[in-house]
Amino acid sequence: MESEAFTPEQFKNRPAVAQVDVDLRKWLRGISVEKRLAFIRALWPLNYTYSMSLARSSQLPNNHVEALLVEWLHAAQNSAGNGLVALAPLLGEARFWKVVDASDLTEEMRSFFYLYRKSYRRYNSATGA
Repeated sequence: MESEAFTPEQFKNRPAVAQVDVDLRKWLRGISVEKRLAFIRALWPLNYTYSMSLARSSQLPNNHVEALLVEWLHAAQNSAGNGLVALAPLLGEARFWKVVDASDLTEEMRSFFYLYRKSYRRYNSATGA
C-alpha cells in the first residue's frame, strides 16, 4: 500500500464521496501509528472536525489519543469542544476528565467543559444511565 496515498491538504473539506472517506480511513489504519498521528496532526489546522473524526476511527492506542487531546485542548479552538468530548469513550470518562482538569484551558473552554459535565451528570442521574 502506498504510504503517500493521501495528504492532509486534500481534506480541507470533508470528502463529498463516501468511498473516498472509507478509503482514507482504511489507509490510515494500514500505516504506522506515527504516520497516522502525523497525518491527523497535520490535518487539524485545515479541518479540525474531520481530524477528530479520524482520530476516533483510526484505532490509535489510548496514550496517543490522550496526547492528541492534550494538544487540542491547548490549541484552544473553542468550537472544538463538542468534538473533543467525543474522545471520552476512547479514553474512558475518568481518564478524559482527569486530562481536561489538568489542562490549562481558556476561560471559554473551561466554561464549556464545566457546563457539559454538569448537564451530563444531571442527565445520567435522571435516566440512571
